[in-house]
Order: sequence, then C-alpha cells, then structure tokens
Amino acid sequence: MSSPDERRRVTLRADPAGDETLTAIYEQVVRAAGGVPRLYQALGAAPHLLRGWIDFAWTLRADALSSRALRELAILRCAQLCGSDYVWRSHIRLAAEAGVTEAKVAAVAAAEAGDAVFEPVERAVLALTAELVDGGVADTTWDTAAAYLDEQMMVELVLTISWYAHVARVVDALGIPLEGYHAGEAAVPRFGSEE
Repeated sequence: MSSPDERRRVTLRADPAGDETLTAIYEQVVRAAGGVPRLYQALGAAPHLLRGWIDFAWTLRADALSSRALRELAILRCAQLCGSDYVWRSHIRLAAEAGVTEAKVAAVAAAEAGDAVFEPVERAVLALTAELVDGGVADTTWDTAAAYLDEQMMVELVLTISWYAHVARVVDALGIPLEGYHAGEAAVPRFGSEE
C-alpha cells in the first residue's frame, strides 16, 4: 500500500489567495484551530462544500447533548473499523481531552468492545458503531443503546458514527496526507489484529 503522500489526488490549497470565500473560511479555521488542516486544504477545491462540511462537523462536535467522551470512543472505533490512520490520529488526543482513559483506548485498540473497562452504555455504543459501519443496525443493538440514551443522543451518535465513516472514506479517496502532529500519535490499530 502506498503512503498518503504518494497517493495524494488533489492539490492542497494552503494559500487561498484570489478566492474570497476560501479566504474567509480559512480565516475562521485559523481563529478556531490555529491552522488549516490538510483535509480542509484539499476540500478547498470546492469552497462552498468546505463551508457546508465545517458547518456540519463543528456543530456535531460542539453542540451535541450526548457525552463527548462517548462520541470520541465511537469515532475511535469507527476509525479502526475503517482503517483510517488520519481519523484515528486526529481523535486520539481529542478522546483523551474528553476524558477517555488510556485503558479504554487500549481496549478499543485491542477490539475488546465487551471489555470490563467499559461502562454498559459504552459497550452498547461500541456495538452500535460496529454494526453501523458495517451497514446496518439490528433492533436489539439499537434497543440496548436506546435504553441508556434519549432520542436526541441516539441521533447524534448515529450522525457522528456515519460522519466519521464518511470522513475516513473522503480522506482515503482523496489521498489526504497525515497532519504534521500525527507523527507523534500511534498508527490506527487494525481491527482484529493481534499486535
């Protein structure tokens, strides 16, 4: 398999010069995040879609009622199931900041969704994640998670899981290279691997 840098399929638009829409978007991103991620630079080829991407993703991240830690666990499992190094490395630190313990990250990495380190709601959400990434959710899986979470939280989780499966596919299809800070993070553990 080639490295992301060897597979890059679109130009990274680090400089939005000459495009007022992209300039405004980048200014917003720099104010909020300190820089423009390579993913956004690639999506800069379609500024109006980048705007929609940011609006949805940032709302999903910041304006949800469900636990951020619970959503970050789901994102990590989603990254693992999709084999997305970019999503895993982008969210490992965010998960820790949200309160996900190293033991829980290790259990996700080892694909031990039933591990005793997880609370029952976390096990339910990890099962929901696995099924949703695979393409469908059984009623029993849904009902187990819904026993802990209200409808708004369930919708937020389904959107989060679906969104990050989507992000993983976009990053892979466009060949987005890892961010500089990703070098300090461990690679995505392969689901079911013995490493």
